[in-house]
Amino acid sequence: MYGGPGSPALDPLRTKRFFLAGVAIGVVAMSATGLAAARLIESPAQLAARSAAPATSVITGVARMRILSDDIVVAGVVRAGRTVDVTASAPYASVVVTKMPARSGGRVRVGQVIAEIDGRPIVLLRGTLPAYRDLREGDSGPDVAQLQAALVRLGYADFDQPGSFGPGTADAVGLLYGHLGYSAPTYRPPAKKHVKHPPPPTAYLPMSEVSFIPAASALVVSLPARVGSEVTPNQVVLRLAVGKPYVTTMLSAHQANRVSTGIPARIALSNTVIDGVIARISAIPAQATRGEGQPEYPVVVTSKRPLSQGLIGSAVRLTLTAPVTNGPVLAVPLTAIFSHAARTGPPRDPSTFVVLVAAKGRRRQVPVATGAAAGGFVAVQPAISGALRPGDHVLIGVGR
Repeated sequence: MYGGPGSPALDPLRTKRFFLAGVAIGVVAMSATGLAAARLIESPAQLAARSAAPATSVITGVARMRILSDDIVVAGVVRAGRTVDVTASAPYASVVVTKMPARSGGRVRVGQVIAEIDGRPIVLLRGTLPAYRDLREGDSGPDVAQLQAALVRLGYADFDQPGSFGPGTADAVGLLYGHLGYSAPTYRPPAKKHVKHPPPPTAYLPMSEVSFIPAASALVVSLPARVGSEVTPNQVVLRLAVGKPYVTTMLSAHQANRVSTGIPARIALSNTVIDGVIARISAIPAQATRGEGQPEYPVVVTSKRPLSQGLIGSAVRLTLTAPVTNGPVLAVPLTAIFSHAARTGPPRDPSTFVVLVAAKGRRRQVPVATGAAAGGFVAVQPAISGALRPGDHVLIGVGR
């Protein structure tokens, strides 16, 4: 007949069991979906916590003993440490520049011909004394010793007594001229009595054919004369610079009263800053050429690191640190000073205060009297001695 064991006809509860199992699975699925949705939905408390402002942070400064100072910014010019003028000299009303090996902005070295006047050279030698006389055999003095030392530096042996121009010095001068391509000027010493044959002429050094500098080389600052130029005796044909360059500026009377020799200065060039110091302040004013003609005072600033001679004539920016207090004072940042909105009490009580930030963020108001201010700091004196000390942290502001 129909059916057998386990057939639907013999198991009337089979359909009901399938229905209940489906319902159970649906309940589990809905529960899982609800749990996931609950994780994605924020509660009002969670939303408020997330949208709340971040916790504030305290910004503090430090009270320190310091000398308060202000900056004075002015324009300056780089100057040569020392200039040497090379002049034309001849026993004529005018002479002609026939050669000019030097170039403006270039360097010249001792032992070189730096100019030629009427076909005669001007030789550069090392020394501190200027040439003030012709030097020839029989002369003596410190200028002769200087010439001998200069010749020895260039490799010309001289066996004369130092300071005495003898045959050895004359031979060295002759060799120098020959190596430079010129004939040496000669001088015939006067004949001695009872001597049949006069002495032969010897080389000598005219003062018109030499220039001394106190260094191994020099920078050519300017060339007032050119080849072919007609110049008069003692007219400058070259200007040389030697020594350590320095910076000059002009200060008003008010500015000059605020600074003194020895205070720091900063020399700002195109791409670097060099530390310096005020070396000299003129006590005599120079009449200003700008404004209303107020007198200005020349100031010299030297650098701690040598300035390049190539900067001579360049414009720079000078920053002079002018002290405001005579010595170190207890100072805090200007932003650390607070004022009471309405102050009552004895007139001597300070109306300003700082907020001292102690360990663990504890804050305490410390009444202070303020003094000089400069450079973003202000001198303070606590109303109660010892209430504020160097190293204490004071409130500047509150950040997030």
